[in-house]
Amino acid sequence: MSSIIRNALALSAVAAIAVAQGTTSPKLDAPCADAVIFMARGNDAPYQDSRTFPFVDATCGKLRAEGKTCDFIEVVFPFGGDYCTQIGDGVRNGLSQITAFNKKCPCTHLILNGYSQGAWITGDILGGPGGCSQITNGLDNTSAPGNAIAAALLWGDVMHEANQPYNVLDGAGLQKSGRGADSLARLNRYAPVLRSYCAKGDPICTNGDDVSKHLSYFELYTDDASTWAVGKLNEAAPLCAAPTPTPSASSTVVASSVGVASSSTVASSSASSSVVASAVGIASSAAVVSSSASSAVVASAVGIASSTAVASSNAAASSSVAALPSYPTSPVHPAPFPVPQQYDSQCIVVMDIEYAYV
Repeated sequence: MSSIIRNALALSAVAAIAVAQGTTSPKLDAPCADAVIFMARGNDAPYQDSRTFPFVDATCGKLRAEGKTCDFIEVVFPFGGDYCTQIGDGVRNGLSQITAFNKKCPCTHLILNGYSQGAWITGDILGGPGGCSQITNGLDNTSAPGNAIAAALLWGDVMHEANQPYNVLDGAGLQKSGRGADSLARLNRYAPVLRSYCAKGDPICTNGDDVSKHLSYFELYTDDASTWAVGKLNEAAPLCAAPTPTPSASSTVVASSVGVASSSTVASSSASSSVVASAVGIASSAAVVSSSASSAVVASAVGIASSTAVASSNAAASSSVAALPSYPTSPVHPAPFPVPQQYDSQCIVVMDIEYAYV
């Protein structure tokens, strides 16, 4: 027995809609980077809206402080009109955008971020239909592009389900609508990389009566959420093979690099000698050391973007290092992010979902 959506009714609104609808074009692409954030805005909010955009700034700022690259793309869906049509279009477009970007940049980790109506859309992208979008069973977390998702965040989710392991805040045990069992099971495949923020009193995720709870998530929890997302990204397994130096049997080679131009150091020594080679303030460095059986060699490069250390010994054949992948070590630094769009969101739609069983 399958379920289809029968009706979605707006039960209440807080004042009239007075928002900057459609005044800003969505950002549709990004260069290959260490991380790209897919943003799904709230109902009737402009793209790059000032309410949710602090998460992009904070997350990318923390990643760049670690020497990583970061950018964002926005999930496209309509302003106004039928609510379920907006959800369906957002899910369909989100799936297409994520899939296309992953094909272009298969080594880039993805962070999904959805607020309010955008949280419903993000949840459906991951778990399949939550009531409006009967077009997908959600991305498979074991294959591309689902396996590229390092973190996903839902804020004030219309489909918030109580008592899930990824729920946070004092509304964690509450809900208004919730997901069907099949959709929830598919969403929960992403539980290790998922967070759902829901505050008690939020009329959208808990059926509460305090609109301020729904509007203040990013003011209160951006730092916490961005730190968590960066941590998840750093924990994620590489999507592409990285070079793995293999030292020879009788040598110890240590190579480190942080920042970069070009330098090479070649050292050879007798049986009891030790050699230290260093290059500072360069873009690439290579240290090639040959020594006899009991030598220890340390090669370090400080302030560089890439470094290669190869050791060869009289006792064993020299090792080989695989070539670096083209992504996500792109040197591209995106232009400064646009100024977030200010708007006065005066309308909070509270939905009641009814199902017909056929």
